[in-house]
Amino acid sequence: MLAPVTTTLPDIQKKLLDILDARTILIGHSLNSDLTALKLTHPFIIDTALLYPHPRGPPLKSALKWLAQRYLNREIQKGHGTTGPGAGHDSIEDARTCLDLVKQKCEKGKEWGTSDMQGENIFKRVARSGVKYKNQGGSAIPSAENGKSSAAVDWGEPRKGPGAAANFPIGCKSDEEVMEGVIRAAKGDPDGKEIPGGGVDFVWARFRELEALKGWWNNNKAVAAEAAAKEETPSTKDPIARGPTLGAKLFGLETKDTIMEEPAPDPAPALTNSLPPPRTLDPSTSLTTATAELTRRIKKIYDALPPCTAFVVYSGSGDPREMSRLQAMQTQFKREYKIKKWDELSVKWTDTEEQALKRAVRAARDGIAFVGVK
Repeated sequence: MLAPVTTTLPDIQKKLLDILDARTILIGHSLNSDLTALKLTHPFIIDTALLYPHPRGPPLKSALKWLAQRYLNREIQKGHGTTGPGAGHDSIEDARTCLDLVKQKCEKGKEWGTSDMQGENIFKRVARSGVKYKNQGGSAIPSAENGKSSAAVDWGEPRKGPGAAANFPIGCKSDEEVMEGVIRAAKGDPDGKEIPGGGVDFVWARFRELEALKGWWNNNKAVAAEAAAKEETPSTKDPIARGPTLGAKLFGLETKDTIMEEPAPDPAPALTNSLPPPRTLDPSTSLTTATAELTRRIKKIYDALPPCTAFVVYSGSGDPREMSRLQAMQTQFKREYKIKKWDELSVKWTDTEEQALKRAVRAARDGIAFVGVK
């Protein structure tokens, strides 16, 4: 294919340098890859891969095709790598898409297209509560004196997820440890060296043993390593964020994963910990026994809370297994569709499967909640 080509890299570099000067602004997507291939550097670059960061942060980058679908409602690169009029990449189409993304960013502000736009993390929101701003005679900086404190009690390592924004992330290996962690966060440590006496203002915790017993443990890395749907852990827009009157403490308990959104057209990884189901749980344990244990733990937490405490218990999601199965199927279809003919595909994805996935997502989003004040 390249046999008749006589143009060399120095030829291309010279042509580009004839067009560009020191003050030219280059706009594109993942331009570092192009400039590395060209062996060029440039001082003024606007890269849409950085303007619209990946939900999981660097070094991951969102595809230009996905950004166009999500923010411009536009389908690009539809040729799947073929040549001719339906080619997978059209340089003019890609360039216009980058320009439109930059224009939209300028119109909507610097926070547009970032993870913060999906909803402020509840732990960050709690930290801002009670802070006085400059027009109120304060410094606008959360501190131990004026900001609200929080704790995240979860299986695994909460610091690797949204719990990193909490003042006190507490990792656990069983629901019994989760219960003990919540009580500790609510009352504080006896010596006050880590968690101050009197406890924190807001606690979020998650029980998972009943979920594992029912086979609902939603481990996305194991079910679909390249998950092509958007799932989120407990929403930062839950009622617990609105809470009771000033001065009351907030406590939220979740019994399993929460699925808050419809599947997205391209991969957007979940924030849940990818832990294996608990091995400490006896597989012969009945649902009745597990439910009774969960009830006991919730009651013990409730009894340990101080008066005037908002207490929220929510179930999270419904059965996510069918949703996960269809997501894995959709991912396999997308991967094969790029390189195989329709008759060679091992799975087919039509409107029938699309509608089935939407129904499965709705079923996974079903849940119940109890809200009260002690």
